[in-house]
Amino acid sequence: MLGPQGAGKGTQAQRISRETGAKHIATGDLVRAEIKSGSELGEAVKDYNNRGELVPDEIIIEMTKPHLEKHDAWLLDGFPRNEAQARALDEALEELGLELDAAVVLEAPDKELVERLSGRRTSEATGKIYHVEHDPPPEGDGEDPGPFIQREDDREESIRRRLEIYHEHTKPLKDYYVEKDILVTVDATQAIPEVTKDVMAALERKDA
Repeated sequence: MLGPQGAGKGTQAQRISRETGAKHIATGDLVRAEIKSGSELGEAVKDYNNRGELVPDEIIIEMTKPHLEKHDAWLLDGFPRNEAQARALDEALEELGLELDAAVVLEAPDKELVERLSGRRTSEATGKIYHVEHDPPPEGDGEDPGPFIQREDDREESIRRRLEIYHEHTKPLKDYYVEKDILVTVDATQAIPEVTKDVMAALERKDA
């Protein structure tokens, strides 16, 4: 599942996982779980995070491989992010005797993504995320007293920079999957159920 931040990759991966029974594998969750476990691999990942460096591809692959092997069907969310990672993933899959059925990319204009992300507010009390326009923080709600803050990475200048990086790395990635004839593009500006419906229809076409 590919797409920029704010396009709804996590939401769609969860929905499609429920519809199909495929295991939702979010690499961000795997990284956090490995760190929490205190394993040798987790300590290595923690060191990279503490230094503000990206976790090397081979470590992400090492963490992900057991989950790819364990489940008959899965949805990978958060990896690969560039062509080099896609090639590393293909090598790992070849070792396991597996291959990708489809690479689904959720597309939305930058303007809409900036609007979606810059409107987010996070509750310091509960960690729940709201949106100033679509899902405003509650007022005087005992269940979530706030305060509700805008995270640094949800500020407009931060979002625009992340989108620049995304486009720079993702064009070659999309071209790579076009060459393999497995790229599926879905309009992420639609309502959530419509996006799910389009993804499911595209996957069915790939299976046919």
